[in-house]
Amino acid sequence: MLKPIRIWAYLSSTHLGLGFLSTVLGFDRLSAFIAGTIYLPLLPFDKIGLPVFQRNIWMIPPPNLLGWVLIVVFWASVYWALARLVSRMMSRRSGAV
Repeated sequence: MLKPIRIWAYLSSTHLGLGFLSTVLGFDRLSAFIAGTIYLPLLPFDKIGLPVFQRNIWMIPPPNLLGWVLIVVFWASVYWALARLVSRMMSRRSGAV
């Protein structure tokens, strides 16, 4: 049985690794996907009035400190829930309850 922390670490490191690869190797589609994982979760927070983007920046503003904290919390929570679900499914499959 895989423990949830190992699954969570694998998912998180894969996300970070893909972000690093898209930056270093310059894959446009992968870069667009990684940018979507940053900007799309922040849009609802921006709509309700939280200052998650730096202002006074032309075109696409980068996230500010609050935005980065929300991104880390969001993806850590999503990956933790997914890791718990996979771990629970694997333990039921192996017969251990």
